[in-house]
Amino acid sequence: MKGFPALYLSRYDALIIADMHLGFEEAMAIKGIYVPQMQFKEIAEKVSNIISIIKPSWIIINGDIKHEFTKLLKQERKEISALISLLRSKNVKHITVVRGNHDTFISPLLRRLGVGYIDILVLDDIAITHGHIDVDPKKLGGELIILGHEHPAIVLRDELDIAYKFPCVVVGKLKTGQEIVIMPHLSIYASGNVLTLNRESYLSPIVKKYCLIEELVPYIVNENLGLLELPNLGTLASMGHF
Repeated sequence: MKGFPALYLSRYDALIIADMHLGFEEAMAIKGIYVPQMQFKEIAEKVSNIISIIKPSWIIINGDIKHEFTKLLKQERKEISALISLLRSKNVKHITVVRGNHDTFISPLLRRLGVGYIDILVLDDIAITHGHIDVDPKKLGGELIILGHEHPAIVLRDELDIAYKFPCVVVGKLKTGQEIVIMPHLSIYASGNVLTLNRESYLSPIVKKYCLIEELVPYIVNENLGLLELPNLGTLASMGHF
């Protein structure tokens, strides 16, 4: 499944997913906005399918497993528990959640479920962090930094000037000499933060302060189209896409 929004680290037999924002529907309902309660079913189906193909022994959730900031909602508790149960039913031996900015009031639940919970996960020369923390990448360690948080997307226009938005995985470099991968989101309700040359439009302090923005290379992630590499953002800008 080349169009699945995840990363696979073969060295560790680890599948990384990010930004599910489980419980989104209840969080919106509290605000008086009603959306169909269908996200968990779709995410569970996607995750189940990719696990059946790759059969990883380790799942790493790179932040924002839940949505609501102020508390742990009933729907969040139920869906997180159901997700962990699903992963274990697929013979996933290890599950780790890297803390995201939405992951408040969650540690007691994860502890009861036997799930690892950490701010930054360092695997030899790879550092995995959600991306919301303002930190010097050199202090993270590693030659490669893997982030979530951004929900990156690209907007392309056809010959009729009709715009199409696609979620992306983004690969690039930092001013520190380290490489960076920005993961796509799994939430079906996330609209996506459109890639641009404007540094201030990005969410992560690491991207804002340290990324070589023009050199970022987006890869469209689409279940029908697969994984499509585009020119870097500087080239796309020169072609009139921004």
